[in-house]
Amino acid sequence: MVPIWIVTVFAALAAFYTALELPRQEAVNTAIVSSASATNFLAYRRAVQDFLRANPNATGVIDDAALAGFWLPGYIRDPSWSNLVQNNTLYVFSRAAVAHGTVHALYSKSGESMLVGTKHATSGRLAAPNGIDTGIILPAAIASGALVMLGQ
Repeated sequence: MVPIWIVTVFAALAAFYTALELPRQEAVNTAIVSSASATNFLAYRRAVQDFLRANPNATGVIDDAALAGFWLPGYIRDPSWSNLVQNNTLYVFSRAAVAHGTVHALYSKSGESMLVGTKHATSGRLAAPNGIDTGIILPAAIASGALVMLGQ
């Protein structure tokens, strides 16, 4: 009878530990992935900004060949990022779905800038991560739901 109780107690402790630890580990993993994705996005944006400082009359999409000399040492290009310079405004945005939490990580890393958010599906305007509609109309080249950061 005693061995059954010992096994039952250990099984209960293992189940309790698993129920608490797995969600915590998933949250930590999500935070790490989203932080890395946001940092990569900011490094890409910095390369585009550096290019624009060197070429102030550039417009349209700045391709990777032109940006190659402006990458930070060790930077690994994420193909999800793109850019557009239109009416003297820089738009850096995602072309694909971003990792869960990336928008909020970028918002946090940017000092909670109102120039960070996603393109609202119906209005086509920039929606900040805190839910505020900024009123900034985004170009049609940026897909609905895309992560977007404006400004030079």
